[in-house]
Amino acid sequence: MDNFYVDPIALARKEGIIVIPSSHLDVNGSIEKNSETNEIVIEYNNNLHPNRQRFTIAHELGHYYAGHLNDSANKLFRDPVKNFTLDNYDPLEAEANKIAAELLMPEDKIEFLIQKLQYSTIDSLAEALRVSPAAMTYRLNNLGYIS
Repeated sequence: MDNFYVDPIALARKEGIIVIPSSHLDVNGSIEKNSETNEIVIEYNNNLHPNRQRFTIAHELGHYYAGHLNDSANKLFRDPVKNFTLDNYDPLEAEANKIAAELLMPEDKIEFLIQKLQYSTIDSLAEALRVSPAAMTYRLNNLGYIS
């Protein structure tokens, strides 16, 4: 199973982003660009479930890939739990969530698991890609596999 899941920390490091676990963080995660050094740092709450940690890191990468950090110097996104829920709509957060879902649950991997390996449950797909069943349900719905 290890070859199916995406490692968001490895993706961040390929971009030159520093990733720091924190047991004292009061939010799920944050990403910040330092205007003086141009260093980008993702910090995530390592007290959360490993799948939540992975999605949080991918979400922060979503801010990076979407160009949200390029809008101003010292840009900081602090992401409390509410930023990951459907009832809190903020276009920047929604875009970061969409990118996170695409990073962690690529359509081609989902299709391979379903078509070639005959995965037939949300739980088995979620386990293979190391995401929550809720995240997998949302992604499958967006891809048109379920409604």
